[in-house]
Amino acid sequence: MRVGFIPNMGKENIIPILQEAKSLCEKNGLDVWLPADLEEFNLPELLGVPTKHVLPRPEFFKHLDMAFSFGGDGTLIHLARQIYEYDVPICGINLGELGFLNQIELADMEDRIKKFANGDYRVENRIHLAAEIRTPHGVKKLTPVINEVVITHEKPGRMARINLAINEGYTQMYPADGLIVACSTGSTGYNLSAGGPIMAPDNHSIIVTPVAPHLLQSVSLVLKESARIDLTMPKRQEKLHICIDGTFDYQFSSEDSLHIEASALYSRYVRFYDVKFFATLFRKLSARRDELL
Repeated sequence: MRVGFIPNMGKENIIPILQEAKSLCEKNGLDVWLPADLEEFNLPELLGVPTKHVLPRPEFFKHLDMAFSFGGDGTLIHLARQIYEYDVPICGINLGELGFLNQIELADMEDRIKKFANGDYRVENRIHLAAEIRTPHGVKKLTPVINEVVITHEKPGRMARINLAINEGYTQMYPADGLIVACSTGSTGYNLSAGGPIMAPDNHSIIVTPVAPHLLQSVSLVLKESARIDLTMPKRQEKLHICIDGTFDYQFSSEDSLHIEASALYSRYVRFYDVKFFATLFRKLSARRDELL
């Protein structure tokens, strides 16, 4: 079986961690492949990966049966965005803080790699979102949404006015700091902080959560996977800011609309049978709380 390594090279002790993981993979009959851009760090030589197993992206992804990320949730999300269209399952080895999405803690790496090699796992399909800005002059497709889309005023600290339509039916105008549209993967991120619901990873619903709305009553909406969401603004608003997964920024104007729906393709995640989502989530959230006390 061919497995790819996608590390965050800025993490502490990343080289010895990768060397140990490579050794464990070889011990369990797994062939390690690397993307060619990691030659910048001399990684193929340091890990002893043969030249034929080092390929440029996206050709690299096409040869894999599975890919490991080494880092925090951000590293895994970045990998998911690149690899989902190749139908390759991914698994995160946690070198970050919370690591909600990562299945493997560093202390458990030997046991988990062995379980993976023995087929003692399942693959979980998760939805992600597709977003596009529709203008009078055409359509601009945005980067795939693994976590959430956040819509705010173009100037930080000012109230945004956002019109929400679901399945082409006008629903509500939100005067608020912003509006979050998230899938299950993003439910434990900004959505959770804003009071939105936590969804199990295999729940394919779409969440709409207002951020600090200037309303007497306001709740999150949980929509079917087939829902089509359109966001516009009153003429007085002029422009709104879009941020995808906390990384990619766009703007749209009062002449445009932001359309969001579930992608036709799924992201695929390796899951071990003895790792329970809600038990892990609450354990890690409790650990974060104790750190802050």
